[in-house]
Parts: sequence; structure tokens; C-alpha cells
Amino acid sequence: MTDDTKVPERKLRHKEPRRAGADSAPLAIDRGSVAANASIDNPAWRIKRPPDRPWPFKAENVSPLQWWRTLPSDAFRDAEQILLLTTVERIGVLHGGDDLAAALAGDAAAAIGVAFSLMPIETATLTVDIAMTALCRCALARNAAAALVMAQVIGLTDLNHGLATELAASWYTRGLRYSSNPRKFSQAEAVLLTAFQERHRDGESA
Repeated sequence: MTDDTKVPERKLRHKEPRRAGADSAPLAIDRGSVAANASIDNPAWRIKRPPDRPWPFKAENVSPLQWWRTLPSDAFRDAEQILLLTTVERIGVLHGGDDLAAALAGDAAAAIGVAFSLMPIETATLTVDIAMTALCRCALARNAAAALVMAQVIGLTDLNHGLATELAASWYTRGLRYSSNPRKFSQAEAVLLTAFQERHRDGESA
């Protein structure tokens, strides 16, 4: 793994976690490829990466258990999804109880519950990576609520690479695309953006 694709294993911090539910989430964004052109309708996302700059992380250079915090949703093609599913199915849960086991089996509600139970995420532990990978698996299975929670957790966590907002935007876009009620889904925008902005202000004032 090259230096520019290493994912720090140390602190993943955020302050004052906001636990907006799946029906009271955030953001309204361009439905095109966020990773490809980083074009977001709402300027509050503040995505500044030039559209012609390639995404700095590649799936082959990062462990599948770290993909949730390094790859945007549109980077998960068939090959990546198959590998992610294979990785999840090979995980044996020694701790974490029935909820984590259900999450790994593809239960979206359990995966969402486990993800929220981890907040605020301060350290990228193996448990965190496993739980968020289980949630990622559900989001990739076109579960809009799981995608929304992916956006929320990622957007409220300091991933130590400065691309959390872009990653969050990509998962929000995916959730909106597959939501059975896009209008209600979009009503979450103000809540999520407010939480993201407060986290950024907290970080700047720390």
C-alpha cells in the first residue's frame, strides 16, 4: 500500500453526535456520480475537490473492511460487492451479540442499530470496521435507510483523510435513488447538513 492510500487506524473523532433517524435525515444532492464529478446541488456540502482529480483510494489497496471509510458508493461495482459479501460471510462473531450477527447476515434494521450504538466513533477498531461493513453491505443491497445511516455516521466522523463529506454525499445520493419516498427522504437534508456543519465548527474551534 502506498503512502497516499494508507488509512489511519488512530482516532476517528467527532463531537456532539446527532442521531437523526432514517426518516428525519439530511441532504439534497446531484444524482450523478459524486465520486466522478463531486457536483452537489446544495453548496452547504462544501465539496472542494476538483472534479478532474481522481479518487485517492483504490479498492485493491485497501482492506475490504476499510472500504466503508475510504470508497464512495459508486466505487462498489459487481466485483467489489462480491468481495465485500464474501468478506462479511467469513467473519465469525465472538463478541457483539445477536444484533451484530444479524447485521452480518444482512438484517438492515440490526445493522442500523449496531452502527448507532457505536456513535460517537473515536477509534477505528476492528469491531467498528466489521459493524460498518455490515451496514455497507445492506446499503449496497439498495436499502435506502442503511445508505442514509452510512451517510450520517461517515459525515459525523473524522476519518483523517478529509473526504468524509464527499463519502457521506455519495451514500446519501444512493439512498435517495432507491428510496420509496424520495420527498420524505429529502426532508432529512437540513438535519444532516446542520449536524455536519456543527461538527466542522467544533473541529475548527478545538
